[in-house]
Amino acid sequence: MKKLLLFLFILLMGAGLFAQKTTDLFFSEYIEGSGNNKCVEIYNPTDQDIDLNNYYVVRFSNGSSVFTEGGVTHLGGTIAPYKTFVLVNGQTTSTPTSPACSPILQAMADQLDGDYPAPTYMNGNDAIALIKTPNGEAPNADMSNVTSVDLIGQIALGNIISGETGWSYVQDSTLTYNNATGDPVTGKVINYIVQSKATDGITYGPFWMSWTSNHSLIRKPLVVTGVVANPNPFIVTMEWDTVPAQLDTATGYYVYYDIWDNLGSHSCIADPNYTSIGELSSIRTLNIYPNPVVSNHFTFESNTPVKSVQVFDIIGNEIYKEIYAPPVKAKEVLIGSRNEGMYLVKVIFSNNRSTTQKILIK
Repeated sequence: MKKLLLFLFILLMGAGLFAQKTTDLFFSEYIEGSGNNKCVEIYNPTDQDIDLNNYYVVRFSNGSSVFTEGGVTHLGGTIAPYKTFVLVNGQTTSTPTSPACSPILQAMADQLDGDYPAPTYMNGNDAIALIKTPNGEAPNADMSNVTSVDLIGQIALGNIISGETGWSYVQDSTLTYNNATGDPVTGKVINYIVQSKATDGITYGPFWMSWTSNHSLIRKPLVVTGVVANPNPFIVTMEWDTVPAQLDTATGYYVYYDIWDNLGSHSCIADPNYTSIGELSSIRTLNIYPNPVVSNHFTFESNTPVKSVQVFDIIGNEIYKEIYAPPVKAKEVLIGSRNEGMYLVKVIFSNNRSTTQKILIK
């Protein structure tokens, strides 16, 4: 009965959102990868074709209150109902200070962005906005002729963000990661902003939990409309999911960047063909608690039997592995005494699917 009620609640909530708010475009994917491997995906949640000639993507660089320094790109073409449009960084050749965007990523573009400082030269601490103007006229610097459509980040943070690396979901806390030499470095998060230097004031990040830097993000399926008011603060995880980490075979580390497997399509409850209520449940397939981990163990619970668990430190070293025969749906995992910081828990299910989640050990 509880599962049925939950199903009905999700269905009715989704239907209500769809009926009330699917009126305009919004960002559906954000890729801030290595070098200039950067792009944004835009989704049409309506049942009508939308002419993109009235729309612009603009960047508020390094906490600026204006977009004039961050670049403006006029979009073109049309987005069909429940389809996407991909704007990719357009740099095709490398310079001594600026690498070319991956040709694989560029081949997925509906439109290549312009020269620097175009919006897709973002580095994780830039607010990116989707706007529109009457008849597609150029947006005024004071935005007096602009209608806000969607926004990633927070505009006008000024010096608070100018020297930092991005946004995190942790507030007024510290986090630890291993730097290039393998030494642990502790950084600070203040008002969801990841500081560019560690607490010693000398060592530099970027820190692993800078969710809009070196990450690929996908809009949650329940989101059906853009952010039209400047958020304060911007909390990434309210509307965005991080793609699962992948193993970088060159370094042996798990990374969250240069992942664009989902680019070019988007799952949204606004689409009448969206039938993935099961996918909403699968988000909760694996539950790990307590998180943060405050002792030498944590527990996982899963709807699907689990046949193995691995725990990795932030640079990809395996510190724990257990194989379950037969597979189990719940188990306490004894990881022993570990340094404080972020770790990755990789679970392989009995159907050979896998998922990776982050845990914080305190």
